[in-house]
Amino acid sequence: MEWTKAKKFVIMLLVILNICLFGLNYQQKRESAMTASQERAIFEVLSQNGITMYTNLITEYEPMRRLSVTVPFYTKEELEHIFFVGEKTTVVPGNKSTIYTAGKKRLVLEGQKGTLTFGNAGEKKTTATPMASKEATDLAQEYMDDIQTYFPDFTLAGTTKTEDGFAVEFYGSYKKHPVFSNCFRFLISNHRITKIEFTYYHVSGYFGEKKDIFYSDEALLTFMREQNTQKHTEEITVNRIELGYSLLKQGDIPENGTFNLIPCYRIYTMEQKEPCLINAYTCQIIK
Repeated sequence: MEWTKAKKFVIMLLVILNICLFGLNYQQKRESAMTASQERAIFEVLSQNGITMYTNLITEYEPMRRLSVTVPFYTKEELEHIFFVGEKTTVVPGNKSTIYTAGKKRLVLEGQKGTLTFGNAGEKKTTATPMASKEATDLAQEYMDDIQTYFPDFTLAGTTKTEDGFAVEFYGSYKKHPVFSNCFRFLISNHRITKIEFTYYHVSGYFGEKKDIFYSDEALLTFMREQNTQKHTEEITVNRIELGYSLLKQGDIPENGTFNLIPCYRIYTMEQKEPCLINAYTCQIIK
């Protein structure tokens, strides 16, 4: 009888504890979410400074850790399989880069960076139909699908018009966040892929303790101040804002062969080709 009462008492304590933990978790989530008044305030301030928001803000937040990555190593056979459909290549090593060629294809590899040219930029495909954005996107997506064994977890970032055709970009991802430092950029014209530029690191996992990050409205204020210092006279339209991982600066020296990516905001506008990159830990511009 006493044992039955003890079990009921323990069960009641566990129920009360779970209720308390749920309440604390709910409160923490509310504290890490942007309020409606904050959203209205940043939209108003940006508008007063000639910046129009044409996208939603990131409103949910949580502390983030750094991300450890390493420069990958490929064998000659792997590169031939990935980029040359198994065709044997001629290799020319250099001090900073290595060049692989087969037929009209030419791959220049330098650490985590690579450029693949197809030698067909001046060729015209026999077709009367002008190339559309969807065709360019489909061509690039098909190529990414074929190499996903070696370059997994890439998602489409966007397709933009160029003078000769289209540029299609893909970014890597880890867990739920984009990895901006992992990027494939396809240049497509005349219904063909003419060039691929890529940067790729192997993701090892999270590193260090979780740290608080600045909210997206604070990142937008930093962006606004940067635009004001450049004295832009035209209106600016922000059409995308993303939170992901990137190198703090180009040329970072790895620690024991490992780079540490940090949380960053990327703010895209309709008027500027390159996005503005902001350190989410410090809310400072990354040049």
